[in-house]
Amino acid sequence: GHNGLKDIQQVLGTNKYNRLRFGISDAFAKGRQVDYVLGEWTDEEDSKLDERLDMCMQIIKSFGTAGVNNTMNTFNGK
Repeated sequence: GHNGLKDIQQVLGTNKYNRLRFGISDAFAKGRQVDYVLGEWTDEEDSKLDERLDMCMQIIKSFGTAGVNNTMNTFNGK
């Protein structure tokens, strides 16, 4: 979460670092992100997890082998 990112920034001494963002959607009322993130998953959300984890693995491999720019050009917007 945001406190974790603040800790990383403090340890690195910069806010310029690469990160993989795994979105939570926007299907929550304003100010209710915590309830959404910590709540129970729907069957539809659960069914999409394997596909999204596979995509994350592809992105991580690409980052390590092709670099951040190529990876962003390949995967952003998918």
